[in-house]
Parts: sequence; structure tokens; C-alpha cells
Amino acid sequence: MTFKQRVSSATRHQWFWFTVWVVVTLLFSVWAGSPWILLFILLFFDSYITKFIPWSFWKKSKNNTFRKTMEWVDAILFALIAVYFINTFFFQNYQIPTSSLEKSLLVGDFLAVSKLSYGPRAPITPLSFPLAQHTMPVVGGKSYIEKPQWKYKRLKGFGQVERNDIVVFNFPTGDTVALNMQGVDFYTLSRLNPNGSAGVRSDRRTYGEVVYRPVDRRENYVKRCIGLPGETIALRNDSVFIDGTLLPNPRLSQHNYMIHTDGTQISAGLFEELGINKADYVTQNNYGQETTRSQDLTGVDSINLAMAGLQPRNGNNGRIYFSIPLTEEMVTKLKSKPFVWEIIREKEQPGMSYYYP
Repeated sequence: MTFKQRVSSATRHQWFWFTVWVVVTLLFSVWAGSPWILLFILLFFDSYITKFIPWSFWKKSKNNTFRKTMEWVDAILFALIAVYFINTFFFQNYQIPTSSLEKSLLVGDFLAVSKLSYGPRAPITPLSFPLAQHTMPVVGGKSYIEKPQWKYKRLKGFGQVERNDIVVFNFPTGDTVALNMQGVDFYTLSRLNPNGSAGVRSDRRTYGEVVYRPVDRRENYVKRCIGLPGETIALRNDSVFIDGTLLPNPRLSQHNYMIHTDGTQISAGLFEELGINKADYVTQNNYGQETTRSQDLTGVDSINLAMAGLQPRNGNNGRIYFSIPLTEEMVTKLKSKPFVWEIIREKEQPGMSYYYP
């Protein structure tokens, strides 16, 4: 059939769906500010009207197995493309990995994050596997191809970031990571290693391969925005000041405390009763063994105890639990326990730690 014959033989149904996709393409091209997107109209025209390219060649196959297989391939490809498009420009699901937003969001919570609120970012590494941030599930390896890389561009959204909004962003210093310790960025590991970055790169058995990640492939972090562009943030005595004005603490805000007991170990049941997440009082070593964040102070001299702000009772040094996040209500409940001697708020001084929240 000639071009003219193919056009004239197209049904109303074909013209309707072609028109729908033309309108969608035009709107998306204007939104993205890219005229190159209009080239997709040619594909839609051939797919719905002229059909020079046999897009559904497999439907005419007499081989039932081949036809069924291609039906699945067609459905899976369509689903992957749809998920990629939706996750990139409209919304994406995330899971809370840590307890930093506890009392607002809990570890394991699933979030559906709108990308239209502030405007979606155009992909920097467009050739990637959907639903994988940087590593392929099961098989491992990169879930994206580094080239081509597009320049940073953000499309228009419905609004701007406001104070106290919960936002998802790519961790700024997550551009370089050691694959065996992805929870800590490369720069932190380099500061902690006596031999610096060279020590991290050379010790592959401990740290694994050191790799670079583009901006859109860095770890996703979920945090609450408290400062806006142009403002000055200061932290004084565990309080946040914005341009010199005290920012009120949320009612359920938590601080890290040391809990000094008479030697009694705090049970998992009591931690659960207080509403303290297991990840906040248990640590795990490289062999998967779990221990509580505590230390028996028997044998510790009085000078070291005094430096930590602790006081022994009748020659009993007791036991200390450290870095336990508590609300004011939790502190009050714990102080009522007869085996708890004192609860001291931990204060981190500048330079004490290289770890990021």
C-alpha cells in the first residue's frame, strides 16, 4: 500500500488515539522545554496510521509459543517504560532506611513522593533500569550506563520547598563510595583511615572497590527541611536558630542520652514499652551478632568516670547505655525506674565526628 492509501484507510479509532498522543507529546514538549520530543509524533503516526514498521509482527505468527512469549515481552517492556516515565517525572516510591525521622516516619515505612510539588529533575543518566537506584537487583552491578550524561535541568513544578517539608534528595557527598561500606561516604572513610584516601583505595578486602556515582545515582536521603536559601542556620546547645531566631523543637523531638544504671541491664521489653526502635539500642558486628549499646563500668577508674560526667555509688560503677535517642517523656519514664541512677544528654562538639546524620 502507498502512503496515501494507508492514511485514507485508517479508522476513526486509529485517528483518535493518534490525536491523543499528539496532544500529550505537545504538552510534554512545552513542559520540558525540548522540541526534540516532538519527533515522537512521527513514531506515533506510523504506529497508529501508516504502519510501515511492523510493530506487532508477532501477532500474525502461526507459532503459538512464540506468540505467547512475545505477548509477555511486549507487556513487560510496556510496563518498564511506563514505570520509568512515571518514576522520573511524576512520583516515586521510597522506603525509610533509618530512624532519623522517627516519630514522624518509621524505619520501613513506604513513601509515595510527588515530583510535581517542586518540579521533577530530568534524568542525568537516562539509560538505566527502572526501580533500581544504582545497583541491579539479584545479579548486582551497575543499574545504569554512564554515557550519555545530560546536563542538570529541573522542570516546572507546583510550588517551592517550604520549612518543615519532608523532602527526598541525593546525598551530596555520595558521589564516591566504597562498595563494601556504602553506608559511609568515601570522604568520611578517608578521614578515619590513618593512610587517608590511599589507604581506603588500596584495602579492597575491607572497603571493596571505590566507585564514582553521578548525581542522580547517589543514595536517596529523606530529611525534614528547616532552612531555606539565604538563611543562616546555627546550632547552640542542641537548639536550632534561623537568622538568630530560635526554631521551636517538635513535641516528640529526640536527643541522644547516656543512661547510667546500677548495673542492671535494660530489657528489650522496656525499650519496646518506651517506643524505642531496636536499631537505636542494638549494634551488629560483621558476623551478624547483636549487642546492646552498653558497657559494664566495673574496673573503670574514677578519673575516666568523672570525665564522662558519671558518679559511682558505694563503689559500684554501674553500667552505661550510650547514644540512646529519647524524647522528654521517655526520659521522665526512665528516671522513675529504681535501677536508673542518672540520664545525661550527650553533647557532640564540632570535630568530634566525621559521620553525617
